[in-house]
Amino acid sequence: MASSRFENRYFSFVTLLGNLLTRFSRQYQRYLAYRDRKQVVKAKGGSVLNRRVKKEIKSYARERYGSKAYWSYLAFYTELRGEFKKGWLPYDYWRYDVLPGLNPRYLSYVSDQKSFDHVLFGDFAIRPLFVFISGNYYHADFELFERGELKKFLSGYNDTLVVKEGRGTHGLQVRMVHSSEFDPAGLRRGINYVIQPFVKQYKTISDLYPDSINTFRAVTYLRPDGSIHVKSIILRFGINGMKIDNLSSGGHFIYFDASGKPTEHGYNLMGIVQGDRHVNTGYKYSELKLPMYQEIGKSCIAAHKKYPYLRVIGWDIFLNEKGEPKLIEWNAVNPGFHPEEALFGPLWSDDDGVFPKIKNG
Repeated sequence: MASSRFENRYFSFVTLLGNLLTRFSRQYQRYLAYRDRKQVVKAKGGSVLNRRVKKEIKSYARERYGSKAYWSYLAFYTELRGEFKKGWLPYDYWRYDVLPGLNPRYLSYVSDQKSFDHVLFGDFAIRPLFVFISGNYYHADFELFERGELKKFLSGYNDTLVVKEGRGTHGLQVRMVHSSEFDPAGLRRGINYVIQPFVKQYKTISDLYPDSINTFRAVTYLRPDGSIHVKSIILRFGINGMKIDNLSSGGHFIYFDASGKPTEHGYNLMGIVQGDRHVNTGYKYSELKLPMYQEIGKSCIAAHKKYPYLRVIGWDIFLNEKGEPKLIEWNAVNPGFHPEEALFGPLWSDDDGVFPKIKNG
């Protein structure tokens, strides 16, 4: 009986602590929206948020989401877009009120295990040369390397290896090393790795920026009726000698509409316009032609069908030399959301089932 009371108190404490952390995180996100909005205003040289627009946004947030506190991201979106749009989904509402119900955490963390992608998604994923799991080296089919076999493989491979940590993010835990310089004893115990071949990308994408593998981020959504839809697709690319295309490290992106037409301008992580052509190569974004564009979305939808436990997934895709979409990695823990929603949305409809029900309506 005493043990039962202790367990109840323990779980009550854990629940309370979790609620406090969520509340703090939500407030911090709203602070970030305020901070970023100020930076957008500074970059644009003025604000569109006069008293009338602020009143309209707060009224909409209260009526649509039950609290005017959700106005912070709607205000940020408004500054980016230059006008207020009804139907936007505020990021704080998405992250804390919607996403946990769509993507349960214990099912989302599968996306962290990059060494498992080729098992889930077959030829859509890059087949690894070998993997390092639980302190042991395995073939791609999870057969254990025998003593001396890995050394023999490396000596005969004679090419660049791409070494990725299983839970790495933003391309920051990825390194490239020649097979002759790879040290099998150099990987950290307690961390799983996938070792892949170095890949070459489609010429048009390389012409845009050749120093990084430039990836598409496609977001797919499993609707309540069971159909899967592509919500957005952007292409990320490096600048100024960057070896990765990560936006947090300074990369830029362009957005594509449903027909495959790219935006006229490029944007940075925050969503601020960065010109109509690449700063280094001079490639004009509006002239980017990708005949295989529709295959990107189709490939992601097909992959999502193989893991329907999650409702929303972000896919990082590159086009190989033949123009075939291939999976670099996928993200279900926090698939990303803005600035696409602000710049090109609203991207979500009432049929998606993510909006709160309007009272008396």
